[in-house]
Amino acid sequence: MSANLRAILAVLAGGLVSAGLVISVETQSLWRLLLLGLSPLPLFVSGLSAGPLTCLAAGLTGTVAVTLKMGSGAGPYYLAIGAVPVAILVWRALRIVRRQGQAFRENGGNLLLWLTGLGIIGVIGLVLYFALFEQGLVSAIRERFDMAPQAAAMLARIAPGLVAAIWMAVIAADGAIAEWLLARRGLALRPPIDIKRLMLPLWVGPVLMVAGLAGAILRQGTVGIVCLNCAIVLVVPFAFLGLATIHTVARRLRGGIILIGAAYTLLLGSPALMGWPALLVFALGLAGLGSVDQVLDLRDLRGLRSGMKVKRK
Repeated sequence: MSANLRAILAVLAGGLVSAGLVISVETQSLWRLLLLGLSPLPLFVSGLSAGPLTCLAAGLTGTVAVTLKMGSGAGPYYLAIGAVPVAILVWRALRIVRRQGQAFRENGGNLLLWLTGLGIIGVIGLVLYFALFEQGLVSAIRERFDMAPQAAAMLARIAPGLVAAIWMAVIAADGAIAEWLLARRGLALRPPIDIKRLMLPLWVGPVLMVAGLAGAILRQGTVGIVCLNCAIVLVVPFAFLGLATIHTVARRLRGGIILIGAAYTLLLGSPALMGWPALLVFALGLAGLGSVDQVLDLRDLRGLRSGMKVKRK
């Protein structure tokens, strides 16, 4: 199969399958939310196997299909939430970085920062959209969910950040699944990201603290809401660091796969087993573990712990 034909098939298959998963929301299927969450997966598959331009073309194909089926209002949402962010992440994932004369693909930590940046842009976009076009987020929540004004106001303070956090988790999961599938078939353009090596720059922690404090102090107003919700978004990469720490610890234990399975079972099954608040508590616990790893270097990625051992000797 020629490279051009492969790229065309990747565009058509990725775009149309992704659009089909989005369109499934209009059905009565019990799985429609799951199918909607999987809609970025075909775009990742096309991009990570054939390049970022192929990914963007597949996203545009999906946008046209979604617009034709669901109306002109749905197409821009699909483009902004799915096609463009996935194309950006694929572009960064396939980017070659040169250090000390050697070529490397972008590491997982930098990709996680780009995903976080997209989440923050989404938060700002949501707050501005509802402020400009929907008479405020509180009013929109009160009308759409028939909530009391006080409850709607409380939810409005954290809703954009929670929506962005869920979106980030879905995008990250779809990207990881796509990379795993392609690597197994030898079609991936880059090696899979090793979650055990995932790390963030040290400056991310202070930024999270400043955003959280600003959101707590500026309780009212647009600036306070934006700061608070940006802090919620910044919690997500630390939750991934928590998962990375669990993977590393499990690797050192006999039967560690059980620990990993239990962690993902709690993460994915807690809403059904104990309700959505349990998912929030568990995610915050993961973020706390990731924060400890960031400060104390539990996985010794920066050589902090091994350096301390050398000094003791």
